[in-house]
Amino acid sequence: MLAAGNVTVTDLLCVTPPWIPEGAHAMTQMIEIPPADEGVQPHRHSGPVFGYVLEGSILFELEGEAPRKIEAGEAFWEPGGDVVHYQVANLEQHNRSVFLAVCLCAPGVDMITMLDPDEIVARDHLRHPSARQTKSH
Repeated sequence: MLAAGNVTVTDLLCVTPPWIPEGAHAMTQMIEIPPADEGVQPHRHSGPVFGYVLEGSILFELEGEAPRKIEAGEAFWEPGGDVVHYQVANLEQHNRSVFLAVCLCAPGVDMITMLDPDEIVARDHLRHPSARQTKSH
């Protein structure tokens, strides 16, 4: 934490992002998810995304990681590229959840690409075992 005069700066997240290509641009978005909504379906981003939950709580799942709860006041990030973002659901039953996302977008590539159903099935083995749709016997 840094304090200078009346200003206090608190680090919320410190990570080393993947390489960012020349010509990339940044986009800042506010995402509002209605109460109990499943949010955006499985997708990937062209570059890293850094986020901060402003209100409520979300269920967040990246490929290979266990789904986790992120609450207001907590920061998160995802590397983008080939890593799939499976879940960003609102865990609040009666209130919206809101988060801020800063996306670093690769040049010439859409910021978000939705997965088709066949790709979701084909990549299921890459999900955390607790989140897989097809359970091993």
